[in-house]
Amino acid sequence: MANQIFLSVVAPDKAVVEESVVSIVAPGSEGYLGVMAGHVPVIASLKPGLLEFTDASSNRHYVYVGGGFAEIQGDKVTILADEAERAPEIDLAKAEALLDEARKALRGEASTVNEADAVQEVERAVHRIRAARAAR
Repeated sequence: MANQIFLSVVAPDKAVVEESVVSIVAPGSEGYLGVMAGHVPVIASLKPGLLEFTDASSNRHYVYVGGGFAEIQGDKVTILADEAERAPEIDLAKAEALLDEARKALRGEASTVNEADAVQEVERAVHRIRAARAAR
């Protein structure tokens, strides 16, 4: 299958995706990065965001990634993510609760989130919510 590329998304605790896909859109630190078979070799840093890939049946799939790196080489893309979850596995209620806690910290209210980490936690929660809603 010459028009496919093998995608591997790995988080510290698990392999999240291991399959052949047609296209990938990843949240690069300098903007979203599109990848198809035959892409030039690249190593790119990733920011927290929504990774989207299309399978051979033209179905779109979504994965939340919490930053990391992407290595594109030949017919393989490896995503080494700080954290990653397939969209259908994300607990939407939990993500919304974490967003609420981070927003409380930003307002200076009592929260379980450290005030210094609140901006990053808001970003992570928003991307998790986007991923979870995209999968529905």
